[in-house]
Amino acid sequence: MNFYLECENYLSNLASKIEAFDKNSQMDIDYSEGILKIVIIENKKTYVINRNSGNQKIWYSSPFSGADYFSFDEQTNQWINNKKEELTNKLFNELYHFH
Repeated sequence: MNFYLECENYLSNLASKIEAFDKNSQMDIDYSEGILKIVIIENKKTYVINRNSGNQKIWYSSPFSGADYFSFDEQTNQWINNKKEELTNKLFNELYHFH
């Protein structure tokens, strides 16, 4: 697995999914150079999701659930945390409930 390419593909696709989800333009979504920043415009709550090359994980910072790390699971091709949560599912569950 090429960590850099895997992260780049995943995070750019995730940014596109969030933009499609945000039909009413309630979020400011910016992806650049391995850093995905999502700001909920109404309350300025901010998510930062980025690659952490040092430990080969994706760092996830949520205004609701705090910080977390996700490792790539080659068997499932998903980014999973130590609680077996998948990153995309965790993010969209939070955005759906708190947005």
